[in-house]
Amino acid sequence: MALGPKAKVTDGVTGARALVDSLLREGIDHVFGIPGTQNLAILDALRDTPKIRFILTRHEQGAAFMAYGFAKASGKPAVVTATEGPGVTNLATGIGGAMRGYLPVISICGVQESEIRERDATQDIDQVTFMRPLTKWAYSIPNVAKVQESVRKAFRVAMTEPRGPTHIEASSEILLEQTNVEALEPATYRNTVLPVCDPAQLDKAMALIAQAKKPVFIVGRGLLTESATAAMAQLAEATGIPVACLQYSPDAFPSSHPLALGPLGRNGWESANTTLPQSDCIIAVGAHMDLYSTMFKYGIFSKDAKLIHQTSAPSQIGIVFPVDVSIAGSTVSMIEGLAQRAAKANLKKAWIDITKVREKYDAERNGIVRPDAMPIQPQFVAHAIREVLPKNGMVITDAGNAGKHVRNYYGTYEPGTFITIEDWGSVGGAFPIGLGAKLARPDRPVICAAGDMGALCNFAEFETAMRENIAVVLVVFNDQGLGNERAFQQAHYGGRIFATDYNNPDFASLARSFGAFGEQVHKPEDLKGALQRALASNKPALVEVVIDQNTLAPVVFKA
Repeated sequence: MALGPKAKVTDGVTGARALVDSLLREGIDHVFGIPGTQNLAILDALRDTPKIRFILTRHEQGAAFMAYGFAKASGKPAVVTATEGPGVTNLATGIGGAMRGYLPVISICGVQESEIRERDATQDIDQVTFMRPLTKWAYSIPNVAKVQESVRKAFRVAMTEPRGPTHIEASSEILLEQTNVEALEPATYRNTVLPVCDPAQLDKAMALIAQAKKPVFIVGRGLLTESATAAMAQLAEATGIPVACLQYSPDAFPSSHPLALGPLGRNGWESANTTLPQSDCIIAVGAHMDLYSTMFKYGIFSKDAKLIHQTSAPSQIGIVFPVDVSIAGSTVSMIEGLAQRAAKANLKKAWIDITKVREKYDAERNGIVRPDAMPIQPQFVAHAIREVLPKNGMVITDAGNAGKHVRNYYGTYEPGTFITIEDWGSVGGAFPIGLGAKLARPDRPVICAAGDMGALCNFAEFETAMRENIAVVLVVFNDQGLGNERAFQQAHYGGRIFATDYNNPDFASLARSFGAFGEQVHKPEDLKGALQRALASNKPALVEVVIDQNTLAPVVFKA
């Protein structure tokens, strides 16, 4: 195999050792997963690799979601491993979430040995075909000589914009064979610097902005990926142009900024949803047009508005709305290019009293919160989470009713402080995602918000959290059922409620049985103290809040 002039080739390591050494060169310091027959060779190599912390989880879905959280919070690739068959299928939900969240999660799994493959053997399926729709690339390594090349491609594809998960697999017979070491550094086999935006396209964009009377910036994950929030704030301040965030990146431009309108769309903020339709020029920066921000139709976006769309992933331009100017390249170069042109033209485009708009929305939103309501309102719980969590704290929201309420009341102060399951909407991911995020950012306090269904889905990971000393707080919105489905049945099925009610365990006692902090709250006046005690415990914690079944988040937003 031709390796190129920079490769260093030596003799005498197993395929598993070569694989793990490739992870070290990529800067991997955590691997999540569960050992099994066909990935034990990888675990054996990890045992001898103190620079990589292996996090043994209680379910492969939990492992995949932890890798999701780690990748999201760190901005770096994350690795998860499982054995063949059900090990791989159990990973699928978390890997699918990484695909829809554009996160570089690399799945490295076992596969049945060639001698028994495709002969109806135990745990034998066509794993590559299974994983292909959930990943950017899936591959079964055919021999030991291809192990390191496959790892390189898995990282290269995962880190190429738009980012996303990849899957590689090998049987123990391959991983235990000897091979030569190919000591290639990442910069020699994948691009690590995004291209800059084309100056001519930036000129066109600036011409449209100069002509506009009511321009608005909308920003997305590109600001977070490239750490461009501060630069975006400077551009907004220099021009006076207000900034709204796409649904899944409300921390890309913190809502505490005077020019922030907040997140768009369903369960977004009315300050954003009522301002953007007035805009005659929308400048989308680092943006992917998601369904819940735009509903894929005109309304939030005016049909008459000029649209400038910049992203580092060219394939995402024009998917939903036709554009007037398309700009592909790094978000940093987009912001810097606009800032230079705006300064040269002395561009000032302040056109709306943002303080007034925000105050009106804040008054309406806070007016709904009733601190004395019994049973406890979910809005009150969401409001209390924001009050108690420090400004640098991270919140992780699950899918469903609880997550909707938190998104509506969670103001952001810093980038990198909000994580959700994005367009995958998988119930049960919040807690393991929070564990992965905490491992990536141990300096930040973390609160996960989930309904009672979502809380139980991966509850066994409390044992993982205790064993690994991962201090994350899970807040359970306990309404004894599926609040999101109740809301849809109320809105679209004539109030015919069916298959949404069930009984729950005592979540707080269950958490304490693992050795974690656990407290149950029935009265609103007890909530804030319980949250503060959970955070102060400095260990895995759970606060169960018994909430009103009938206070449901709306299923559609007002345009």
